[in-house]
Amino acid sequence: YISLPNHLHAEWSIKALQAGVHVLCEKPFALSLDEVDAMIAASRQTGRVLAEAFMYRHHPQSKILGEWARSGKFGDILLTRSVFTFRLQNPGDVRLAPEMGGGALWDVGVYPVSFSQYIMGEAPERVSAAQQLGESGVDISFIGNLEYSNGRMAQIACSFSSPYYLYAEVLGTQGRLVCDRPFSGMDDGKPHLFYFDQDGNRQVIKVPRQELYLGEVEDMHAAILDGKPQYLTLDETRNHVRTVLALYEATRTGQPARLT
Repeated sequence: YISLPNHLHAEWSIKALQAGVHVLCEKPFALSLDEVDAMIAASRQTGRVLAEAFMYRHHPQSKILGEWARSGKFGDILLTRSVFTFRLQNPGDVRLAPEMGGGALWDVGVYPVSFSQYIMGEAPERVSAAQQLGESGVDISFIGNLEYSNGRMAQIACSFSSPYYLYAEVLGTQGRLVCDRPFSGMDDGKPHLFYFDQDGNRQVIKVPRQELYLGEVEDMHAAILDGKPQYLTLDETRNHVRTVLALYEATRTGQPARLT
């Protein structure tokens, strides 16, 4: 395990792949599409497994949430809303360094971005955004609106300025799913996933208890040892980065940005 700032993820991942090492790369996977494509090319050329480390996606809670969203149990999906915030108080923290890929969106905002794509099953077509910059020049708070096919929408928010808070919600035409621990802390044995029908009746959805990182590790093992397809695909990972870059473009121009 090597802990690296965001701007070194691509360089060191490629070096490791070329050295014959399988790579589970922490989010954000990379800071540009050129880097993402170079990493994927290195994985294919070397035959080594490469994956993005979004541990929450492999947890039973996330899989149940995705199954409910895709099953049509609460009608057509209209909107997702998701938030990840915590208070960053150290002004020298690497997350605030612009030259190292700092910023709330790259650090914790990628979770809501990933969640939105997971539920919608695709990258957004267009995004708009707003941000608050800190003294170092990186975003310390960020909000985004993501527009998907068939008029579906997603709203994301992240911040380094607000106390620790996680939330995700999926709204459908017949009901909604709410999760108060979508990205971490769901392995404490408490209920965190709830369904509300169109009359407001609440149902607690039971989730098998599992250590947060276990599914991610098991998926990596299965890919390496058994050649099984990875649960979180590299196409999904590439779209995570595409979406973040489009959101930053929208803040730079003050105009909605289309994904290309």
